[in-house]
Amino acid sequence: MAATTDRRSPVARWGQIARDIRRRIEQRELASGAQLPSENELAENYGVSRITVRQALSSLADEGYIHRRQGSGTFVSETVQVVQHDLAIAQPWRDRLATSGMQATSVEVPTEHIRAPPVALLFDLDLAHGDIGPRWFRRLQLVDGNPIGMSDSWLAPAVAPGIESMPLIEGSLSTTLESRYGIVATEVHSYLHPETASPEFAEILRCPQEAPLMVVNAVSIDSEGALIEASRTVWIGQRVRFHHQHGDRARGPR
Repeated sequence: MAATTDRRSPVARWGQIARDIRRRIEQRELASGAQLPSENELAENYGVSRITVRQALSSLADEGYIHRRQGSGTFVSETVQVVQHDLAIAQPWRDRLATSGMQATSVEVPTEHIRAPPVALLFDLDLAHGDIGPRWFRRLQLVDGNPIGMSDSWLAPAVAPGIESMPLIEGSLSTTLESRYGIVATEVHSYLHPETASPEFAEILRCPQEAPLMVVNAVSIDSEGALIEASRTVWIGQRVRFHHQHGDRARGPR
């Protein structure tokens, strides 16, 4: 695990060490459950003091990347996993992860006592196909019980009357729209941009404040060209990666 730190960098040396170990974990060079070298070994590898190493490890522990076992050492947290979210594929992400042996679920979050996010969050979406209404739904996305993201959705006024009177099927708005109302989006426009976790989102998603998030704003349109839904999904950058395959093979079996 040999590496060096740069004394001329504006990033503190403990921050450089934390960044390097974080990268190794995210890129699977250090697998979940793997034991890290001792503080003395890390200090020698990075050419720093044990105090500097301790600062780096404390930061990684606060972020959930590692945990310490009394008398045993420091280990990569089992809960740190990067799941792949394939773009431009119709199969729900939960089904794709389930085939990999992961338990992927969407849990509906009651919104009666939560202040609704301002619709201005969707300001960059093309809503030329219709207006969104006041009905608001929130779902927490979990993999093996650990949050990886959260979705907020607003429905067009005439879509699915009475949908709020019953729980969503499997916590999924799209599944509920299709199963109960026969409503299926034939066109989806998605817009991806980065953000950092607010204190509210950090608490809900169990991630550090200011953790990098990937935000997908989207609009769904039906076969008649009418707006169904506008949504905003935040994915935790350290737990999700996006994949897109371009070319004829991306279409799958015919």
